[in-house]
Amino acid sequence: MIRGNDFILNPDKLQEEFQLVEVSDWVDFSTKEKLGFYYTVLLPKLKFEKVKVGIKANTAIVTNEELEQKGQIPVSFDLILLFSFLYISVPCIFIIALRIKYAPCVYNSSLSNSLLL
Repeated sequence: MIRGNDFILNPDKLQEEFQLVEVSDWVDFSTKEKLGFYYTVLLPKLKFEKVKVGIKANTAIVTNEELEQKGQIPVSFDLILLFSFLYISVPCIFIIALRIKYAPCVYNSSLSNSLLL
């Protein structure tokens, strides 16, 4: 039988920069309390697999409307924590991070350079 802790995400498959494609509210299902935001990013080294990264914060670094206008935005995360689990016998990961910020490449914006907690 496969257990959630039987699979390993190779750290080499994570990079320092991710392509942000969506922002959504992170809500606790039992209490309905808003915890922060989920940032859906692409992992180019994993065949552009999408993953959600949870950030506890009061405001989002960017809105979905800005993403629609600008397309994908390169971002990076500080202190990423990965958790693995099985959901209906499918290995899944849950990722949270301390902070999200714009990657130091070509993206220029009038928005703040980082979202500090």
